[in-house]
Amino acid sequence: MAITDTRLVHGVIGFAIGDALGLPVKGQTRAQLTEKPIDKMTGYGTFDQPAGNYSDETSLVIASMMGLTQGFDLAAVKSAYQQWYTDSEYAPYQGPVVDIWPATKNALTDQPLADTQNDPGGLTRVLPLAYFLFKEGHTDLVNDPQALTQLSDFVSLTNPDKDNIIAGVIYAQAIINLLNGQTDLHVALRDSIASAAKYYTQNDATAWQNFARLTNPQFAELPVADYRAASDPVSILEAVIWSALNTDNYKDALLTAVNLGGNTDTLGALVGGLAGLAYGYQSLPHKWCLVLAKYSEIVDLCRQAEASGYFPKYD
Repeated sequence: MAITDTRLVHGVIGFAIGDALGLPVKGQTRAQLTEKPIDKMTGYGTFDQPAGNYSDETSLVIASMMGLTQGFDLAAVKSAYQQWYTDSEYAPYQGPVVDIWPATKNALTDQPLADTQNDPGGLTRVLPLAYFLFKEGHTDLVNDPQALTQLSDFVSLTNPDKDNIIAGVIYAQAIINLLNGQTDLHVALRDSIASAAKYYTQNDATAWQNFARLTNPQFAELPVADYRAASDPVSILEAVIWSALNTDNYKDALLTAVNLGGNTDTLGALVGGLAGLAYGYQSLPHKWCLVLAKYSEIVDLCRQAEASGYFPKYD
């Protein structure tokens, strides 16, 4: 199977490139990036990592993918996370973890989890779960109790708060829409938001209030100044969707997201997963693929995941 045909590679490599693009400037303000915008892969910066290295976001997406090769077994998934945290498995470097969300660290060190922990560590891991659920025949998450429960349990491994779960539903459903034949990323996102809005306004209207702005028909036209460079899952998801809706190709989607500032690795990664799948392998800048750490290893792991039977495979 050609690499151009494996949609798992498109999403995971797209995610990893976005992560690596944003990592060196994580924490920089929007004003700083407006003055000196990112337009290519760079290195060092915030975490003193060479160009192409990615963060915990990609490592945990790969770990999630490999854990799910045994079916929906959360113990296997958490074991894969532990391998990353203690042994640098799935990381682009050896040694101590250079970046980790607080709730994820709590989960991996057996500290109490809080349903009010306001970081996006649950949302950032759902990309491979969306592929897994699609392969298992789940295409409409909010109207599928089994799938909704599995997604909630998966997210809650680290972040059992409602914001992460709802954000995870929206992101995963957009991925599933693309896998299920929708070729327009903008439509995939809008349909996902609409289905989540309908479900949660009927079943948990209070929780949905934090996401209500997504249903604004002029959401994509809101000025960039309206988007907070914050680390909560709602702000992260809003910035990701805004970036995707205001671009029509992979490269521009990533650059738009990263240059918003703040959690630039997270924004780049989440936009990259969506855009990589939507626009395909040919859309990934070749130079960025060449710079990406462990590119060949990530592709090999994607093929292993496909061979497990738990991920969609395209011949």
